Amino acid sequence: MNLQQAASAIREASAGGAVSLARVPGVYPASVKSFNDALFCLVRTGQGKRLAVAGPPGAAADFEGTVVEGVKICELDAGNAAALREAFPWTAPVTIGRRASFGTGDRLGVCTPGHLRAFSRFEIFPVLAQQSMRELGRTGRTPRQVIDDAGWGAFEAGYAGTFAADADHIKQADEAVSCYRLGFTMFTIDASDHIDLKAVHLEDDEALERFEQLGGHREVLDRYLGKSWSFSKGGLKFTIEFSAPELARCALVYHRAVEHMALVYRELSAAAGNSVEGFDFEVSVDETETDTTVRDHLFVAGELKARGVAWQSLAPKFTGQFQKGIDYIGDLDEFERQFAAHALLAEKLGPYKVSVHSGSDKFSIFPLVGKHTGGFFHLKTAGTSWLEAVRVIAAHRPELYREMHRFALENFGKDRASYHVTTDLDSIPEVGTLADSDLPALMDKVDSRQLLHITYGSLLSVRDESGEYLFRDRIFRVLYEREEDLYSNLDRHIGRHLETLGTAAK
Repeated sequence: MNLQQAASAIREASAGGAVSLARVPGVYPASVKSFNDALFCLVRTGQGKRLAVAGPPGAAADFEGTVVEGVKICELDAGNAAALREAFPWTAPVTIGRRASFGTGDRLGVCTPGHLRAFSRFEIFPVLAQQSMRELGRTGRTPRQVIDDAGWGAFEAGYAGTFAADADHIKQADEAVSCYRLGFTMFTIDASDHIDLKAVHLEDDEALERFEQLGGHREVLDRYLGKSWSFSKGGLKFTIEFSAPELARCALVYHRAVEHMALVYRELSAAAGNSVEGFDFEVSVDETETDTTVRDHLFVAGELKARGVAWQSLAPKFTGQFQKGIDYIGDLDEFERQFAAHALLAEKLGPYKVSVHSGSDKFSIFPLVGKHTGGFFHLKTAGTSWLEAVRVIAAHRPELYREMHRFALENFGKDRASYHVTTDLDSIPEVGTLADSDLPALMDKVDSRQLLHITYGSLLSVRDESGEYLFRDRIFRVLYEREEDLYSNLDRHIGRHLETLGTAAK
């Protein structure tokens, strides 16, 4: 229906109240809400989704729009998203605090209602807005759009609970402060650029010599040398001690990273008016090539505490491979031994959450994560929701999927540069030999999943010779037309994550 038809139907139905309005074709029933003696709702039109307001003149004065048939029709833009957050505060992100949480990175900005269907069935705090600076660059989105899209999605779904917004893998203090001012409430600090892994291999004498040149090294000696920390829970028991060379190497590896994280924390604290509850702070040391030992974990936690940093979660680098969009690769027994120790440290030193990055589809380890944290964890997903969108395209626009698949093959070599994957392109069948009905199943295979996962940025950004997007507009058009299929896929898939993690049902 066009805008005029939608407005006319909404005007007539609004006279009968919210129940009558919810029955109008195209209106999202759960979005019908009352504010300032007016009825608000989201409606599908041939021109896309719109916010419609039916009520007395001036009821929606803070919203920019055009009055059509006595109904104010508003674009889902940044200004109106800000007005929406004022009128309906539950469309704005809040902090998580000490609650189990689950992040659903939405690279497309259209997945939130589907995510919320899954979250509605489980006791866990949703992080509906989650995006890294790298992902933003590849998708052509802005931090503001990430916040706004999550808010519109929550409004569409009629979700009146709480959710958070994670400025993921932040590397610079100015990025963190900028995102805070836009409304982000969680900040994952990636300190990988400041971790010196070469120091792990230093000989004792050289490590000690270099350690003595660090500022504050005497305070570090006082905090750790000659001391012992014992931890036990159930059948798990271990003690952490530092020899002088071990302490020196640990400090050389992590000193600059800790200093950087403390700097970002201070800048965020200042922006938040020095409120310790003004934001959630996640410490990330997982973007390295070597596993985080319990000694490393204790050292980083101790040094952050010494600098006055308060954090809600810490992401270690675990053993094994956490490749994008596929299950865990590695020794499950070794992972459990290591993870259980990190979970125990987080419990005794905090408590704070152990955070699992690249958590999409790691079904084989999810029961262990839930078990050893007692359900108190944070887990991030992102690309898996994009792949569920690709599944919808493969099922309903097979000719478009085939184009995307072949383009992805051509660009995989370039796009894999920033990912560690073991994709075997030779194992992926030529899509021209597959029936249309076989295409969706490619999203169940490791190699084809990774092919489409890794190349999302190129697929969303490439333009033709005339400057028009080659795929982007068609991708969004299909997902708009097949929206219910997308939401159902996401409900099923994210729900499987939460169920396998052992998350309590509502």
